[in-house]
Amino acid sequence: MTPPSVIVVGGGAMGSSVACELAQRGHPVTVLEQHEMRHARGSSHGTSRIVRVVYDDPFYVRLAMTARPRWDALQQRTDAEVFRRTGSVDHGPRHLLEPFAAALDVAGAAYEWLTPAAASRRWPGLRFDQAVLFQPDGGVAHPDHTLALLQRDAITRGAAWHPHTRVDAIEETADGVRVLAGDQVFSADQAVLAAGVWSHRLADLPTDVATQVQPSHFAPLDSSTAWPTFIHRRADEHGAAMPEAYGLPSPDGVKIGFHGGGKVVDPDHRDFAVVDEEVEALRAYAAAWVPGVAPESLDPGTCLYGGLAEDDFLIDRTGRLTVAAGFSGHGFKFVPLVGTMVADLVAGTTEPEPRFAIAGRRPTI
Repeated sequence: MTPPSVIVVGGGAMGSSVACELAQRGHPVTVLEQHEMRHARGSSHGTSRIVRVVYDDPFYVRLAMTARPRWDALQQRTDAEVFRRTGSVDHGPRHLLEPFAAALDVAGAAYEWLTPAAASRRWPGLRFDQAVLFQPDGGVAHPDHTLALLQRDAITRGAAWHPHTRVDAIEETADGVRVLAGDQVFSADQAVLAAGVWSHRLADLPTDVATQVQPSHFAPLDSSTAWPTFIHRRADEHGAAMPEAYGLPSPDGVKIGFHGGGKVVDPDHRDFAVVDEEVEALRAYAAAWVPGVAPESLDPGTCLYGGLAEDDFLIDRTGRLTVAAGFSGHGFKFVPLVGTMVADLVAGTTEPEPRFAIAGRRPTI
């Protein structure tokens, strides 16, 4: 018996993972992507994303520990670098790091406390704050290579990809779904909505306000320097948490950014212009805390965040529609796992994770 046919709306990281998993299971799959197959208009492009298991919530630690081996499995399917293990470092005042260590303890994840001096000997390109928490399983994913692999394997297994096909509506019918895209109509047994910050326009979901953030790449002073992924959990003079700085090695240099913030944008009409004040703040941060890079070499870029970045993901099924949304900010590390979770919901072999349910999170306006 042929598994149900599925239309996947959105061909970014999550949509590609879902399509690949469904096609591998024998589902007839059609992917509708409003832009080209791999593009820079969403949250799935570029050469580096942090993969880590460190959270202050044991639920997400366990979820990340489940996803982490799947990156090794993806890497075994290609000669291109999809994932590289580097270990992950969190540093800052001890009281800001303790909740993360506690969550790692509950979940049974390995970690190590280091002094700033010991950490500097391991990673001389960084200056460390008061305390350092090292977790060995973290690393760096390559988004462009990841999408190329997932899309290649999905198409090889029969998935049909339709780039430049913007979806206007998803309708449930008596015996399936109908997806309207301009003057085209696509039909299938079920649909998956994985359109990033555009998802709320096609289903009754929380409004996802898009913001443009601008991590930048810096040239390392010594190409042989080892770099972990790092998050600097900063505090003001009163000990209150400030916006985090993060960084990671990439083929384009050492990538550094600030988590959160950014300017609100319309994802359909972005000018990709950087904010000069944020550029200078990154340059000043690199000069103060990342002695292994040349601050004057800053090469700014932009990336799209969704407004749900601080909330739980949305991975749920309602009728014939399964939704996978709300990942911007920390979701990329879960890409190979989300494909499996969504495919299980499509097949009806599992119940949705309650924390990822849509119910109770719909907008009130």
